[in-house]
Amino acid sequence: MVIGGGDVAVGTNPELCKKNCEAVKRGTSLPVLAKMTPNITTMVLVVKACLEGGADGFSAINTVKSIVDVDLKKKVGLPNIDGKSSVSGLSGKAVKPIALRFLQQLRSAAGLEQLPISGIGGIETWEDAAEFILLGATTLQVTTAIMEYGYRIIDDLTNGLMHYMEEQHVDHLQDLVGLANKNIIPTNQLDRNYKVYPKIDWDKCIGCGRCFISCQDGAHQALTWDDEKRQPVFDKSKCVGCQLCALVYPVGAIKLGLVEIKPGHKGNPAEIDVGSQRLHRYHPVKVNQEN
Repeated sequence: MVIGGGDVAVGTNPELCKKNCEAVKRGTSLPVLAKMTPNITTMVLVVKACLEGGADGFSAINTVKSIVDVDLKKKVGLPNIDGKSSVSGLSGKAVKPIALRFLQQLRSAAGLEQLPISGIGGIETWEDAAEFILLGATTLQVTTAIMEYGYRIIDDLTNGLMHYMEEQHVDHLQDLVGLANKNIIPTNQLDRNYKVYPKIDWDKCIGCGRCFISCQDGAHQALTWDDEKRQPVFDKSKCVGCQLCALVYPVGAIKLGLVEIKPGHKGNPAEIDVGSQRLHRYHPVKVNQEN
């Protein structure tokens, strides 16, 4: 929503959000959830203003302001509306990381720990749904995925969540709400005393070279390339354990390997929980302590 045709979004103005909530509450006895814009640095001030205006809870996030494409021949943004375009709202899978970040911010803010929060933004699979719940969503909303795949995905979401609950020995979904937030900490508090080396599963390696390219051009040149065997060659002395090679690998042939305490630091590698570094993958990981 904008003010008088201008470009000042109501959702970024705490006072205007408060007044809007007050107006809506005067016209209904139903619970009111204020929908939060992600086009802001922090939502907390706006949320607290909405509470003062009578909001009963919140949903997050709305769409992200964006220009997704430009027609290179006609030199106009897309969608093209009679030769013109406008900044529009991006939704779907691309906004999920942004949504999770704001959800965690709201749920962790003082005074907002118990408020209803409806999670929105890029939910397509049951894993997506579980992530939102673990970061504090008490309900979920799905629109873009419904537009693309239809209402049938709801069965997949509910079935997947039920299996996950059974695996986690949880009887009520509410028991999972916010459990991951205790493990989201400031970056300066993260343990940097160790590194994890990659371990290549040669039976799965397809010789695509993506790990080599990413390490050479984007990391620490710890991988060289054997043209004859069409496979990477690992130099442990250059590796810093960034796991970029594992992130770009298309078939999961690179996994977490040896855990090593950095020189000058103390710790027991066997006690370090490294988990999975693959983005959006729910697979239990067994860390191999051998080279």
